This record gives sequence, structure tokens and C-alpha cells, in this order.
Amino acid sequence: MDAPVTSTATGQITDTLEVIVLDVGHGNCAVVRDSDRCVVVDAPPGPTLFDELERCGITHIDHLVLSHSDLDHMGSAVKLLWDTRFIIGMIWYNPDGTKQSKAWQNLARQAYLRHREGRLLNGQRNLNTASTADLSFSNRVKIEVLHPDLEMATLGPSDAATPLGRLTANTLSAVLRISLQDNPAVLLPADIDALALQRMISLNADLKAHVLVFPHHGGKAKTSDSRQFATAICQAVQPEFVLFSMARGGRFSNPDPEMVAGVRAARPQAHIACTQLSTHCHRETRLPTQKAHLNLHAAAGSSAGSCCAGTVTIGLNGDGLHITPSPAQHKEFIQLLDRPLCRADVIPVPPPRPHVC
Repeated sequence: MDAPVTSTATGQITDTLEVIVLDVGHGNCAVVRDSDRCVVVDAPPGPTLFDELERCGITHIDHLVLSHSDLDHMGSAVKLLWDTRFIIGMIWYNPDGTKQSKAWQNLARQAYLRHREGRLLNGQRNLNTASTADLSFSNRVKIEVLHPDLEMATLGPSDAATPLGRLTANTLSAVLRISLQDNPAVLLPADIDALALQRMISLNADLKAHVLVFPHHGGKAKTSDSRQFATAICQAVQPEFVLFSMARGGRFSNPDPEMVAGVRAARPQAHIACTQLSTHCHRETRLPTQKAHLNLHAAAGSSAGSCCAGTVTIGLNGDGLHITPSPAQHKEFIQLLDRPLCRADVIPVPPPRPHVC
């Protein structure tokens, strides 16, 4: 019998089996939990991950998995390694010789220092499809690495063309599928592009999952047609719930309306949500104050009132997979928005970019 998912009012979880997709603004972060065991997937800048770990009373992280070298996926990994409150069993990443950022260089240095001090037990520089068995941390949770495959990972990111095409850090993002008690619960595809998706499909990777955290925050596709990309990944994953992890406002204005259109065309029955309110859906500066649908987990948009679905949890109990906020709760909230992309019949035209002289 599946263990019940229960929590106290203080947030201390007695016996939980869940994937927590944190609202971190523009970025990605997920915490996979089985009672007091934990895996962190991506660590973007900001305090949200640390707030959630403290809320849950977590001090030991079995695995820290960094999908790729972009700041919005690994910007607080150095701080996590440096923080003496946490012991990390193993850090997983793929080398990236094209990344010259200070954050990536600091990560390499901190991983080395923490390993010498004994607070990082091991480091693994080979995050690919051959790594799946090594990511085990619980007999109730299965973490599969579906991309990159060994050939792509060996070639690595490069500014030059390869026999497989131009491989960027996004192309080589690690794609993880999380199963709870053999139920394919969540697909975490980081920032994959059309080349990565086509590669997985050509290799017959099983991408099916109940929840799809949409790649690249729903941003406009750079190397393919946005609507076609969204349609293709949704046909492969067949999700019942599609989540865009993104920030309200900023220079990206995610999700791209064409991406949302592709999702709706491919999976009209799927529920669509964003962690924060998109300016495409609600352009008013005054934000809805009704937040009864939000759960108690840490969320970057909570202080500014900019959460849409906020932090989303996918858990398992005796009745199967369940999501909070529930689709019904979220549907009630979006009735307050001007024109939510997830339910509008006509995709609105994005607001014009300001003219620069």
C-alpha cells in the first residue's frame, strides 16, 4: 500500500512522496522527496530553494543534479555547496568548456573544496543515459536520465558543427523523468531544443509523464517553429498537466503564445499553468488578491503577489498521483485574469517591444 502524504501545520513532513516544482521566477528547480530522503534538480539564483529546504527540515541532500551550465539552473549551487547546514551526497553535472561565466568557474572550485572538506561525498561529471541506476536514492522513486545519450554527452557543447549538429548547452540539457511507485509522474526537460527532442524521439526514449515542466520556461524557440516544437513534445510526453516555470514581466515575457497554442492543439484536455502570472494573461499592474489556491511551499512570487499556480507539488497516495494546487483550484483563480492564455479561444498578440533609438 502506498504511503500517505501528510504534513503538519509547521510544514514538517512525516511521510511524504512527492516532487516539488518550485516557483523560482525565471529558472527551474525541483525537489524530489521520499520522507527524509531528497534529490535537488537544478539550483537557480535566489532564496526559494533554501527557504523550502528549511521549511522541510532537510539537511542532507542525496543528489544535487545540475541539468546544464546556465545561470538560471545552477546560480545558487555554489551557495548550496558552501552552506554548512547541508551535506550533499553527490553532485551531478556535465562539463561545459564553452561556459566562461564566473558562476560556473566558482562551482568547479567550490565542488573541489567541499569534497576535500568531506561535505560533498562524491562528484560525477557524467550525467547521461548511462547514469540512471546511479541516481537511485529510494525504492519508491525512480529517476531516469533520458538525455543526453552517451554519444552526445561525449561530444559536449561546442561552437563548431558536429556530425550530430550544433550542440549547445541547451541541446545537451539533462532530461529527467521522475516516477513515484512506478507511476511516471514528472518530466523535467530543462532547456532542450528541437535537436535534443528529435534525438530522443529517434532513439525511442519513453518520455511519457503525467506532468510536463515545459522546456526553456516556454520561451520562443530559436532553432525551430515554436508551435511545432510544443506540439511535438506534447505528443511525445502526453501530459495531463503542463507547467511553465517562469517569472512575471522581465525581458522574456514568457510563455510564448505560440508555445501555448501548440500545447493546446496537441493536448486539448491537459491543464496548463504557469508558476507566475504572465503579462500575456494579465497586463494590469493590480494583481488578483485571491490566493486561496496556493499551497504552503516556498514560492518566489508570493511576496509580490505574482504567483499564478505558484509552487506545484506532484504527490502520491492511495488514490494515485495528485497535484496541488489542483487543476480545479487553479481554474477558479484564472477566472480573475484579463485573458489567460491557458483557456482563451484566441491567442493574443504579444505587446509591442519598446522602440529603441
